[in-house]
Amino acid sequence: MAPQLPILRLLSSSLLALALVLTLALLPLEWLLLLLFGALAVGLALLDPIWAVYLAVLSVPAQELVMLPGGLSLTQASLLLMLASLALHVLAFPTRPLRFGPLWGPLVCFLLTLALSASLTPYSRSEALRELMRWTTVAVIYLATLRALPGAAWRAWGLVACLLLAPSATALIGLGQFWWGVGPESFGVGTGQVRAYGTLGQPNSFAGYMNQAWPLALGLGVALLFFVVPLWRRSRQNGTKDGVWGAAPTAGFRAAVLNVMRMGAASHAPPEGGRMRGNQVPAHTLHGWQVVALLLAVTTAMLLTTAALVVSFSRGGWLGALGGLTLLLLAVGFGLPAPLRRLGQRGLGAGLGLLLMVVFLGGGGLLPQAFSQRAATVAGSLRLFDAHNVVITPANFAVVERMAHLQAAWNMVQRHPWVGVGPGNYSVAYAALPEAGSAYFRVHPWHASRGHAHNYYLHITAEAGLIGLSAYLLLLAAVTYQAVRAVALAQAWFWRGVATGGLGVIAAVATHNLFENLHVLNMGLQLGAIWALLVFCCLYPVKGGSDELPHPPHKR
Repeated sequence: MAPQLPILRLLSSSLLALALVLTLALLPLEWLLLLLFGALAVGLALLDPIWAVYLAVLSVPAQELVMLPGGLSLTQASLLLMLASLALHVLAFPTRPLRFGPLWGPLVCFLLTLALSASLTPYSRSEALRELMRWTTVAVIYLATLRALPGAAWRAWGLVACLLLAPSATALIGLGQFWWGVGPESFGVGTGQVRAYGTLGQPNSFAGYMNQAWPLALGLGVALLFFVVPLWRRSRQNGTKDGVWGAAPTAGFRAAVLNVMRMGAASHAPPEGGRMRGNQVPAHTLHGWQVVALLLAVTTAMLLTTAALVVSFSRGGWLGALGGLTLLLLAVGFGLPAPLRRLGQRGLGAGLGLLLMVVFLGGGGLLPQAFSQRAATVAGSLRLFDAHNVVITPANFAVVERMAHLQAAWNMVQRHPWVGVGPGNYSVAYAALPEAGSAYFRVHPWHASRGHAHNYYLHITAEAGLIGLSAYLLLLAAVTYQAVRAVALAQAWFWRGVATGGLGVIAAVATHNLFENLHVLNMGLQLGAIWALLVFCCLYPVKGGSDELPHPPHKR
């Protein structure tokens, strides 16, 4: 009987395989695609956490479009997968401990203040825990990114590509919505068109997402231009074909792509004498078509996200972009020679003056009427007033509603100054019955909450108190300092672009948060990954011209 065992095993294996094939064949196409995609995602994530990070970043614009079995969104599933992959690799490779970086302390401090406020809230603890978990996902992707980036240079390239690809895709959808007028009537702009909202549902949140992408694309494009133009001039003067426009067209596509990555992943640690000056280039060849392809890619991403931001008609988004552009240009000017720096300062002043005219004066008749009317209301939206006694008209409805929510948040701060009403409890407290002898938080007749205070700094003070605001400002200061430090240390053009673009993203979000709450809809995943890249610029110094980013023996 023993010789029959292999035959029985073969027969049973064949029957199982046949049953699996028949099951797959009978499944609906959408279920089959979901199963195949899920198996591929799980397999890649278990092999390397970087794939889970990619999936989490790419899932942000699709979180409301795809619902998985069990009610999980694509973003929630990718977060669970990323957490499992991170835990598995930490346990499997104990010789490679987690790297926390300098932002971990301020981030944990902010999480602890949210936990304190959640434990003491007089309102909904479930909403408080939900908001705490939303911020915890930022910490998770920050850790996972720092864990997964060291190694081959394609990891950083892939992450930056995902950070630009996801916003660009939803920007394209938003542009189509504006052009063809596809959207709710309340989003109309009076010309048969609607404000762009992409896949995020709200124009203001959509604008905030765009403000987390276009500075990164612009920073990379400017850094690449600053890198190749001096080399091109040098090669023209020398009368050679070496350097940027070097030949070797028969090297093959794979070798060419690796060549570009080597250029981007080259040493970014400053020389021993101080900060880097000029372009220090590793001994690799960057072909002309590669430069054109890279410039085309980042320019396309920048134009798509910037155009989508414009047609979102978000006044806070426009002002956020102005703040991001200002700091980004200052960071770019930091590495210029003295004569060019002075010229750049004059150009920056003139450009900002022109932008301010466009924003506050409607462009002096140079813009289409829909844009000029929207821009002309920016100054009015910055004015503070008492919303109790204002006569509401269609013209001032949005401004008065915004002020009413600001006043409601201020009422919460006055009654709960230290730990607030609890994370995520703004709307709960807004609609709650007042305590005996107290008035409502809300302002009559604005009885329905919009979900936030239209100013995140006041919003977090209302929800987590002055303690929470202090912790958030500490985190913001730490992130800004990290970005400035990355700009000072970055040497290779790729990391210069990441550093300057990351600083622009931070400034744009910080400015836009004066008018909105951008820490919603899992957009913190985009921010957390960018923060990790900024830490990586300084935490993992690379020497030489290799395309490998080695695991350092210790932190700097």
